[in-house]
Amino acid sequence: MAMAGRWGRRARRAHSAGGVVYRRGLHGVEVLLLRHESGRWTLPKGSTEMGETDQEVALREVTEETGLRNVRCVGDLGEERYQFYWRPEGTLYNKTVHYYLLEWQGGEEPAPQREEGFVEARWVPIEEAVRLVRYRETKDVLRRARQALEARATSKGEYG
Repeated sequence: MAMAGRWGRRARRAHSAGGVVYRRGLHGVEVLLLRHESGRWTLPKGSTEMGETDQEVALREVTEETGLRNVRCVGDLGEERYQFYWRPEGTLYNKTVHYYLLEWQGGEEPAPQREEGFVEARWVPIEEAVRLVRYRETKDVLRRARQALEARATSKGEYG
């Protein structure tokens, strides 16, 4: 379905899902970021395929883009919404991405998906991740992840 975008053009809707993958490192909680060949840091995410739930998409995309299979969903981080213009198609998109908090269970190392232009996968403290990502909406998702992790830890006595 198309709707008017902020630039006065009709916009197509796009829906994706992704994950904030975390682990407990030597210096506290760390999240996994991907660096694209463009230099931008991002979270793993991708388009929904027919018949998939958002959570299934998030888990699939994390596996495809990071190589990590041993993760489990521990929380729902809500959505980010933004608009972008895709020059090759000449199309304006209204995009919604649903994010989940995913705990890495260990036993494997991340490997960025080169076919998608990812050149590095790096575990970083969550505050550093907020500084590294460019987009406000993604920064907000990371802040929600931090809050969710702090709430989980308070109930279990384990944050940091």
